[in-house]
Amino acid sequence: MSAPAETEQSVTIADQHRRREEARRVGGLFVLGDAQGLAPPPSQRVVVFDTVLHIGRRGPEDSTAPSWVVKDPLVSSQHSVITKEGDGYKLTDLGSRNGTAVDGQMVKDPVKLRDGAVIFLGTQVAVFRTVTENELSAIQADIAAPLGPVATASPATALVCQVLRKLAASDCEILLTGETGVGKEVYAKAIHTLSGRTGRFVAINCAALPRELVESELYGYVKGAHSQARESKRGLFEEAEGGTLFLDEVGEMPADLQTKLLRFLQDRLLVPLGATRARRLDTRVLAATSRTTAPKGASTVGLRADLAARLGAEPIRLPPLRHRIEDVGTLAAFFLGGRQVRFEPLAFQALALYAWPGNVRELEKVVANAELLARGKEAVTLEDLPAAIAQTPGHAKGQPSGAPIRPPPPSAGELEELLQRFNGNILRVARELGRTPPLIYRWCRRFKLDPERFRPKE
Repeated sequence: MSAPAETEQSVTIADQHRRREEARRVGGLFVLGDAQGLAPPPSQRVVVFDTVLHIGRRGPEDSTAPSWVVKDPLVSSQHSVITKEGDGYKLTDLGSRNGTAVDGQMVKDPVKLRDGAVIFLGTQVAVFRTVTENELSAIQADIAAPLGPVATASPATALVCQVLRKLAASDCEILLTGETGVGKEVYAKAIHTLSGRTGRFVAINCAALPRELVESELYGYVKGAHSQARESKRGLFEEAEGGTLFLDEVGEMPADLQTKLLRFLQDRLLVPLGATRARRLDTRVLAATSRTTAPKGASTVGLRADLAARLGAEPIRLPPLRHRIEDVGTLAAFFLGGRQVRFEPLAFQALALYAWPGNVRELEKVVANAELLARGKEAVTLEDLPAAIAQTPGHAKGQPSGAPIRPPPPSAGELEELLQRFNGNILRVARELGRTPPLIYRWCRRFKLDPERFRPKE
């Protein structure tokens, strides 16, 4: 009797060990990009390490040690280091010339890194996270073959893409959820493309259609079905036959129409308005909603539970942009369509610290507007960004009301004193004065002050 018990115990221990190994997390820097080129090369978007990561313009003496080598003149040879401490990680600045900032605050003493901490050095921005082997594998797969138009380096988003990539090859329905502007239709199109279905991708925003038109738009009608039906009209289900119909904001549909949609999903039989015969269709349905319940006082009921259950085993939620900040640089470069646009470091950092309530859609509009405003200038500045972004904590200190009040330009003596105090660190001088580094450099040239004279020799 003892042998089976021993075998059972050994199997249990092995299973527990395997689960621990699968859940083991290591440190990772997910490179958002730099102010000069926005998006990093795909091969340089993720730097993974276990106990220590060296950061600088040159790698450590031990060439096998994990390092993030940054070709940036504003980054010191040995700039900073991240080390594992207990269950967490801490960052230490190694006396760099221009300093290191975490979440917009300059690092003086070693600082414990939260998961999702945004790290700034020189013109570079990176996000610190811990990552599992499964998450890392999903990121590498999406970078190699992006599901959407832009590859993600976000662990949470990469796992979602991994699931959607597997489901795409089937004919099953999928319900995407997430905040407004996260890109639900973009991923629905990607699923359709990957599915190999030869029919069209047809999208409809259910919230934008008047109630009396929803049924006729979806199911179509035959001639004489109503007073305006002078000719028969194909509905969207029929237009998408052999392809995919995407129902955006499906929870905004009236309850009775959700019931009719549920019946179609169950038997795939289409009966246009005024018709007596049913026709079987091969139309795949993808749906999305930004909320599953209707707001108080609304005429709709939100997404019915039975319809939600029919639209997939469980809803698949797309993360908001504030939870995938590491993708901001790559997304911004994509929205610029290949146009070479430089950002001043503080302006680029502001994009990384902003919460993006409007998500990817808001980023697209902000980047397009900033590019227009910055034409004729060397780079996009904080002044080219919306006030809500430019005044992100750690960047621009706006007043509660009225225009921001800035101190007058420093005199030659005051600027020299600041350069002396901050060892020639232009970024720290700029933060002290609430101005941008390029403006500080211009003042230095005007007063014939060379910042290098105040910097300690390496």
